[in-house]
Amino acid sequence: MRTPVYLLMLGLMLGTVAIVVRSGIFMRKNPGEPINAAMRIALAGVAYQWSEKDASLLARDFAGALETPGGARYYIRRPGTGTASPQAGQLVTIHYEGRFLSNGQKFDSSADHGGPYNFAVGRNQALSGWDEALLTMKKGERRTVVLPYWLAYGEKGLRNKVRGKQSVVFDLELVDFR
Repeated sequence: MRTPVYLLMLGLMLGTVAIVVRSGIFMRKNPGEPINAAMRIALAGVAYQWSEKDASLLARDFAGALETPGGARYYIRRPGTGTASPQAGQLVTIHYEGRFLSNGQKFDSSADHGGPYNFAVGRNQALSGWDEALLTMKKGERRTVVLPYWLAYGEKGLRNKVRGKQSVVFDLELVDFR
C-alpha cells in the first residue's frame, strides 16, 4: 500500500516542478502572466524605424500626415459617408494603386487585375498596413497611405515587383464592406 502512495506523491511533485519550469513563474517580473505572452510582448517591443532616405522623403512629401499606431502615415483625400467602419472579419471591397515611395513608380493596382479587390479585413489576408488603415475608414473614403516595409512586403519583398525592406505608397478607396 505504501508504493502507490509514494508513486502518487512523486508524480504530483514532478508535475508541479514541470509546471513551474515550463511557465517560468519565478523567472518573470509578473508571475501571473503566461510565458508565451511575455515572449510576445518582448518581441512586439522591436523598434522598427524608417530608413534615413524614407524619413527625408516623408518629411518632404508627407509633412503633416497622420500616423497609425503601427507606423504608417496617411492623408484622407476624400472623407467617407456615415459613421460605421469595417470590423475585423468583414468582407471589404477596395480600389488600390501601389507606388514606390522612393520614385513614385506604379507597381500594382486593382484596375490592372480587372476591378475592385475583395478580402476579409483584419484576418491577415492582405498587407498589415491595409488592415490597419481600412479598419478606421468609412465607406467611400479615399486615403493615400505610406506603408513602411514592416507593414507592407517585409524584409523579403514581393516576387520581382518590390524589393525587400522597401516602403510603398497606396491610394486606397473603401468601396463597400459587409
